[in-house]
Amino acid sequence: MARSKKQAEISYLEEARRASSIFPHGELVPQEKPDFLLRAESGTIGIEITELCREKPRAEAASLSKVPDKAKTIYNRKVHAQTMDVSAVFSVQAESIKFNDLTTSLAEFVYRNRSSHRSVFTHPRDLPNGYYHIYIGNKLRNPMGRWHATRAFGVAQAAKELLQSCIAKKNLRLLEYRLSAPEVWLLVINDPFLGPGAVYTRPEDLAKWKFDFKFEKVLLFLREPIRGSQVIELQRA
Repeated sequence: MARSKKQAEISYLEEARRASSIFPHGELVPQEKPDFLLRAESGTIGIEITELCREKPRAEAASLSKVPDKAKTIYNRKVHAQTMDVSAVFSVQAESIKFNDLTTSLAEFVYRNRSSHRSVFTHPRDLPNGYYHIYIGNKLRNPMGRWHATRAFGVAQAAKELLQSCIAKKNLRLLEYRLSAPEVWLLVINDPFLGPGAVYTRPEDLAKWKFDFKFEKVLLFLREPIRGSQVIELQRA
C-alpha cells in the first residue's frame, strides 16, 4: 500500500532531523497549515514541507499511474478472463498517447496473451504503443491479481529558477502559516529518487545562490541515503 502524503512528510522530516542539528529538540505535531509544529523549549516553530521537482513529468506520471487499475477493470469484463499478475513499464512515448488508448491496449494485450507460454514481452513489435516491457503471470501475489506499471525516468540538475519558484509558491501562504506559529521554516525536499520529475542540486551551487523569501529559515534537505544526506540552509537575497 502506498504511503499517504502525511506519512511521507513525517518520514522526510524525521530523516532531516537525524541528518542535521539545526532542528531543536522537541515534540513534532502534525497539522495542515503549516504541515508540522515543532514544540521546542525556545518556542513553537511551524514547519512547512514541499518537494523540489519538475512539475510536468510529475503530473504525467500521476496520470499514468491510473492506467493499470483501469486496464484491469476492462480486462475483467471480458469472457473467460483469467486472474493475472501484470507488470508493465511505460516507454518514453507513453506521455503522447491518450489515456484511454493506453488502458484499452494493455487490457487487450493481456487478454490475447493470457494463455501464452511466454510471460515476458519486450520486443517492440510485440508490444502496444507506449509500452517498453510487459510481464503477465498467473503465480499470483494477490488472489485478485495485481496490476501495476512504472515509468523510466531521468534525473535533471535543478536550476536556481526552479528552486526560487518552489519557494515563491509557499511564500504566498506564509501569513496563513503564522496564525499557528510566530516562527515558520520551509523545508524543501530534494529527493533524486522521487521518480519522474526528480532533480538534483549541488551543494557548491547552493553556497553561491541567494533567494527571495520571508520565512525565518528555508532549508533544503538533500536526501542521499547512500552517500549521506545533508540539510543546507539557503541564503536570503
